[in-house]
Amino acid sequence: MRITLDTNQFLRALMRPPELATFIMSWQAQHFRVVCSAPLLEEYELVLKYPKISTLIYPELRRLFLTQLSHEMELVILPKIAPICRDPDDDKVIATAVFGHVDYLATTDEDLRTTSVARLLDENGITLTTIDDFLAMLG
Repeated sequence: MRITLDTNQFLRALMRPPELATFIMSWQAQHFRVVCSAPLLEEYELVLKYPKISTLIYPELRRLFLTQLSHEMELVILPKIAPICRDPDDDKVIATAVFGHVDYLATTDEDLRTTSVARLLDENGITLTTIDDFLAMLG
């Protein structure tokens, strides 16, 4: 099973220790594979430095998770693509999921749930989910 996390879901997992523990244990048990791209990883790192966010997540936790992520994720190289979404910042998330051949894209972003984007994801066998629903599915 393969998953790409939109930044909002990445942060949600980090801010809730019980869910983070479940995520990490299932990941280490190889129940799923995290698929990311350089632009998406850069966005994760940037958002974690926002003052409002950095006060909510322990620095050591941020560092450990990003280290694990960068070592154990599958990195997808993104080609140049035509605009896909209303919000161009979301294009990298969609492209990562499509070119990474993931099964799930975890997001709560409504721009990724529009008919045209949902159709593209469906055509590529990608199911939209949330991190909570994904973790519940893992048991």
